[in-house]
Parts: sequence; structure tokens; C-alpha cells
Amino acid sequence: MTAPLYYGTYHHTTPEQSEIIRTALRTVFINIFRKIGNQGSIELILDAGCGLGFLTEIAANFFDTSSVIGVDIFGSISLPEGDLDLAENNMKSAGVGDRVKFIKADLNKLEFTESKFDLVVSNLVFHNLGKKRFSAYSEIYKILKPGGYFALGDFLSGEEDKNFLCSHFQFLHESKNIDQMPSRFSILLLRKLSNP
Repeated sequence: MTAPLYYGTYHHTTPEQSEIIRTALRTVFINIFRKIGNQGSIELILDAGCGLGFLTEIAANFFDTSSVIGVDIFGSISLPEGDLDLAENNMKSAGVGDRVKFIKADLNKLEFTESKFDLVVSNLVFHNLGKKRFSAYSEIYKILKPGGYFALGDFLSGEEDKNFLCSHFQFLHESKNIDQMPSRFSILLLRKLSNP
């Protein structure tokens, strides 16, 4: 018998509120992934700031022939119960453990040496980095293949984030006004530009 999935509690919410939020986000991320089109072209995915694997599992199930690497510092302030073993157990319980690998890493110091990812996903991570998020956005740009996608769900700080992102990525879609989420939260689907 597999263990039940446990993705933690978002700060400033109860466990019940966190589950309601995740239900809404699951639907929106799946709709964003549908906009990518040819699912078979997505072979390698990075979940940037994966936590306990909530978005990792959604991506692995949607792109069901892909491999997914989740990176996180594990045990962070935003998800103190974040634990590498718990994330791995979640993926086994979700039936995708054979296609998912987790790595302990800082988003500002990713050690991938080449552009190799077809898709990078992230949810509720970059706002925690403060001004360092712009360096992390640049790291994401470097590791994406030409034409690769970036699906980013976060609290974006006015136009500053969007201006920076749109100087490196083609803006494809934005989902806003998501149930249970504050108005400044949105999910962007971006595609890597060859020459920023």
C-alpha cells in the first residue's frame, strides 16, 4: 500500500486551505501545459523550487513520457517541513518515482552546464528570493533549450518582473484571478528567446 501524498502547508494558511489552493492550482497548471501543444517534445523538465513535489507530480503525470528533476534547498523557511525523503516518497506514491529525481540546489547557483531542459516549472518560489530572483530567472534562461518553455506561478512584483521576463522570453499566456489566490498571483507561460 502506498503512503498518502503530503505536500505541506503554505505559510499563512491552514492545511485545509493549502489543499483547496492546490486543487485550484492543479487545474490551472494543467490548462497551461495544454497550451504547449506537442507533449511528446517535452522530454526533460525542471521543477525549480520543487518543495515536496506538488508541481513535480503534476508535470510528470501530464507529460507522461518525460523525466523530471526537482531542485530545492529542502528545509527552507517557506516550507520548513520540506524534506528530500518525503518528496521522493510522494513521487513513489504518485506512481512517477521512476521518472523523477530530486537534487538539493540553490536556484541562484544551478550547476547544469548546458541548455538541456525543454520545460521549467515553478510555483510560489521566486518571490521568496527578493531581488535575487532576477539572477535566478537568468539561471533558468541558461538551462532551457532554444524554444524551451517556462511555466511560472508566483506573486509578481508589478511590472518589474514582467519586464525582465519579457526581455528574455516570449510571453505566451497569463492566467490570473485564480480561485483562492490573491489578485497579484498569476501563472505565466513563457518561451525562451534566442537572443535576449
